[in-house]
Amino acid sequence: MKYLIITVLSFSLLQVNAQQKNILIGVIKDSVTKQPLAYSTIINLYTNKTSVADKRGLFSIAIKENQLISFASIGYNFDTVRITEKKLAQDTLFIFLSPLTHRLLDVTVFASKKYNAYQLDSLERRRDFFQLMSEHTQPVFSSANQGPGIGLNLDHFYNREKRKRNAIGLFDQMEDEQYINYRFNPEEVSKYATLSADSLLLFMQQNRPSYTWLRKHTSEEDIIYYINDKLKIFFGRKENN
Repeated sequence: MKYLIITVLSFSLLQVNAQQKNILIGVIKDSVTKQPLAYSTIINLYTNKTSVADKRGLFSIAIKENQLISFASIGYNFDTVRITEKKLAQDTLFIFLSPLTHRLLDVTVFASKKYNAYQLDSLERRRDFFQLMSEHTQPVFSSANQGPGIGLNLDHFYNREKRKRNAIGLFDQMEDEQYINYRFNPEEVSKYATLSADSLLLFMQQNRPSYTWLRKHTSEEDIIYYINDKLKIFFGRKENN
C-alpha cells in the first residue's frame, strides 16, 4: 500500500513539474484500432523542435500556449493541434491519427510499382487535403482529435488568399517531415545496430537528419553511411558517460 501511494505521488509530481516547465505529455494512437503508434513524430511548428514517441506511443515535447503542434506516423494522415491553456494543463493528451487507405489508387498503379510507399501515402494525403481545400467545411484545428482528417482549420485559412497559402505551406512542411520518417525509421536503424527500445528512441531523436540533407542524399547507401557514422558517435558518448 505504501509503495502504491509513493508511485501515485511520484507520478503526480512529474505531471506538475511538466506543466510548470510547459512540457506536453501525450499518447498517439490509431483512430480505428486504438493501438499505440510507436516512433511517431511530434513537431512544435513554432520552434521546429521534434520529438519521437516511444514504442508505447508515449511522447513529451516542450510547448507553450497557442503554439501549434503536428503529429505524423508512417501510413497515417497528419494532424495538428493548437495548444490551449486547458490542453497544457491536462495530465495526458490523447492523439488519434487516421490510417491511409490508398483508395484513390487502382490496381494498375500497384502492379506497375510506379510509386514507392512514401509516394503512395503522399498522393493520398494530398488528395484528401485539396479536397478539403475545395470544400473548406472542416474545423480549423482538431480539438479532441477523435476522427479522420488532417486536423487543419481550412475555414480559418480560406477567408483570404494569404491564409490559403499558409495552409498549403503548413501542409508542405508536414509532408517534408513525413519524408524524413520514411527515410529514417526504426526498422532501418535497427538493421545496423542492436539497440534497446530506449536507446533506439534516444538515437533517433538525437540524430534525425534534415529534409534538405535527405533530398541531396537519395540512395540507401547514403542512409547506411549516415547511420553508421552517427552510431559511432552515439556509442562513443555512451561509453564516456
